[in-house]
Amino acid sequence: MRKRTSKNYLFIIGRVVTLTACGLISLFLVLSGYESIFNKDLPLVHTLDSVNLTALSKRYDLPKAVAAQTPEMFGNFGKPQTLKLPERALRLDITAPITDGSGGWLARANTLHSIVLKEPRRGNIGLLVLYCRSSFRTISTTALPAAGENIFMDTDKNWRYIYRVSSSKVVPAYEQYVVSDNGQTGRIVIFCYDATSNVDAVVEATILSVQGVTQ
Repeated sequence: MRKRTSKNYLFIIGRVVTLTACGLISLFLVLSGYESIFNKDLPLVHTLDSVNLTALSKRYDLPKAVAAQTPEMFGNFGKPQTLKLPERALRLDITAPITDGSGGWLARANTLHSIVLKEPRRGNIGLLVLYCRSSFRTISTTALPAAGENIFMDTDKNWRYIYRVSSSKVVPAYEQYVVSDNGQTGRIVIFCYDATSNVDAVVEATILSVQGVTQ
């Protein structure tokens, strides 16, 4: 009788644990979907997280740039889709910027979000900002690409931009940042926000060439 009772208790406990786990997973999926649909940053979910773009917004009108981000602003070679950082096997997706509806900016995990700041130069993308959440998969404050290394960015028209890193640094997220841009050549600047330290890992790179990609 005791053995049977013990087994019953274990069975009940197992069912409770299983149902609780399923409930938590379902709740997470619902909240994750809510974040994606309504562009909200909810605690403990992290499908979307807030990023601080103050360093850029003090110098550039980011909402205006987003509103003007038409296909023509990307030049003759298409819209960026993926980016490969030095010494990384995986490519990061590049998507449109996300706002929370109240002036804040959001980013998906392991994703870059593009904002074109300047018009095309000689048919190439002019000045492109790629912002993200700092992590070991994107760019962390302790593992920045070095000057002289190459960055590869593929577009939806099967072209590949090749950029060379000119500088990489960690800067306070609340201070104005001015990109080193001569106004002549194509340039990208990657901002990866570290919420823990409230700093940005910043990488600037200058265009080297544009090449066709064989499918």
